[in-house]
Amino acid sequence: MIFKKSLPLLIATSLTASLNAHAQSSDLMPSLYGKANVTAVLNDYEIGDSSGELESNASRIGLKGEVPLSDALKVVYQAEYQVNPGEEVYHHFGLSQRNSYIGLEGGFGTVVVGRNDTPAKLMQNGIDLFNDLNGDIRTLFVSEVRPNDEIHYTSPTVSGFTLMHASIIDGQDSLRERASKSTSTALTYGQGNYLFGIAMDNNLTGHDSFRFMSRYRSGGLQLGFMYESAQTSKGENDGIFVSASYKMDKLVLKAQTGAADQKKAGAVQSTIGADYNLDADSKVFAFVTSTSADNPTVDNQQYGVGFEYNF
Repeated sequence: MIFKKSLPLLIATSLTASLNAHAQSSDLMPSLYGKANVTAVLNDYEIGDSSGELESNASRIGLKGEVPLSDALKVVYQAEYQVNPGEEVYHHFGLSQRNSYIGLEGGFGTVVVGRNDTPAKLMQNGIDLFNDLNGDIRTLFVSEVRPNDEIHYTSPTVSGFTLMHASIIDGQDSLRERASKSTSTALTYGQGNYLFGIAMDNNLTGHDSFRFMSRYRSGGLQLGFMYESAQTSKGENDGIFVSASYKMDKLVLKAQTGAADQKKAGAVQSTIGADYNLDADSKVFAFVTSTSADNPTVDNQQYGVGFEYNF
């Protein structure tokens, strides 16, 4: 039991030591990075008592870097773990794996192998303004997946177009069958202030889906839209999502709303909030999220204030 709990830390320590040894010999040091995002929230439920708590919102720490193999080819790697400052230290050290991979980058694009966000998830490109909070788009849509055993390809951007494709190599079938069984593909096109994208998931964590997104940016204004149609064990369901933000110096005002039946029947979620940037790496923020569904036990108003620091 002690060995199992210690294994993630032992792997991370060994990886760090190995990378440092190579870095010292070649003068290439991996970058240590992370984010702490903590909120104090009050949940006001339609049915039941109100409750307050302190939450860590996908706080993380990681190592990433690259090692040139030639003028046209390099190794890229990343090991990232989510941490919970409020979790008991002996519970798996409070760690859970996020995007962690190794691969190659060159003129052909980038190919990585490991655990990574799918192309469909990555395609939202910042239109989810309350990512990692209770108002995250993942509470409505199913195509927000980070699978293990993923081979992920990202093409170079050509005339504004970028292609991403991922195959999840998992199961008991042959390698060829597994590579074609569970896939995610996305194509984006960016031109000037506009970005458009389409994506499809095939047999991924029990769903097939199609999503379309658009984003407009001009000055401090950003507008976003997403439509998703998904086939799950509950049947075929559609969902829509819109967001808007406006930046004024250090203050960012933002709002988003979405409706979908994919995770909860009749689910509607809306969030308004504001960020105040203290500097390039830290901010304070406040938000209100309203959630409702056909099941009244889901109905909730969440009020929150928080602090985020990136390094």
